[in-house]
Amino acid sequence: TERRVVINSIGSTWEGNQTWFITAGGALFAVWPLVYGAAFSGFYVALMLLLFSLFFRPVGFDYRSKIADPRWRNFWDWGLFAGGLVPALIFGVAFGNLLLGVPFHYDDTMRVEYIGGFFGLLNPFGLLSGVLSIAMLVMHGAGFLQTKTEDVIALRASKIAIGAALVTIVLFVIGGFWIATGIHGYRITAMPDANSAFMPTAKTVVTAAGAWMDNYTKWPVIWAFPVIAVVAALLCIICSLARKALPAFLSSGVAVTCIILTAGTAMF
Repeated sequence: TERRVVINSIGSTWEGNQTWFITAGGALFAVWPLVYGAAFSGFYVALMLLLFSLFFRPVGFDYRSKIADPRWRNFWDWGLFAGGLVPALIFGVAFGNLLLGVPFHYDDTMRVEYIGGFFGLLNPFGLLSGVLSIAMLVMHGAGFLQTKTEDVIALRASKIAIGAALVTIVLFVIGGFWIATGIHGYRITAMPDANSAFMPTAKTVVTAAGAWMDNYTKWPVIWAFPVIAVVAALLCIICSLARKALPAFLSSGVAVTCIILTAGTAMF
């Protein structure tokens, strides 16, 4: 019964929430076809796992109640679990490996050649980023459940939000120090005019210790993103303890957004 309540809480929006993935892939191909080619060749196995895990969501939501058999429902419950866990993990691992650097190059005909492997993506920093991704999305999902449910489910969701927010803060801080002190970043030293016909091979890039912090040195105002991320996660904890459901949910959303912007502003 509780699982039915949880599923009903997102019943009116879950289908629209998956559309962004298709839109993102199409937009990436249209705007940066070379990035699309590099991503879908370098992360091919990971993206296939992501895609197949997402299949469980629409089928699970629609089929779970077709047969009143505990085994049937249990199977689709595990499918829904995989459809939530695997994408969160893969997106985090992918972000972590973007910061580490993805081993590919262009050949003479500008075709992308990826020289890494799937298991190479499962490195310590990539896995930390993956667990951080899971923790922050569990925090956000638990914050959402607090606003949509009552009594025992809402109470359990508030406890989960508190635990997930604590894990999010710890891993986010560890990851930040790791990037600043232990991971070589990329620095562009020369590139053609941005208004000209652009060729990636005409750009000169070097790796350097602390290079991912260049933008934070140049524009100190963007330090607001990691600071707000930590503060918002703390607010999610405080509001969950006080059973303030909507502020907890909004705080978790701000935390997730600022964590993504922290990585984005370092890379771009």
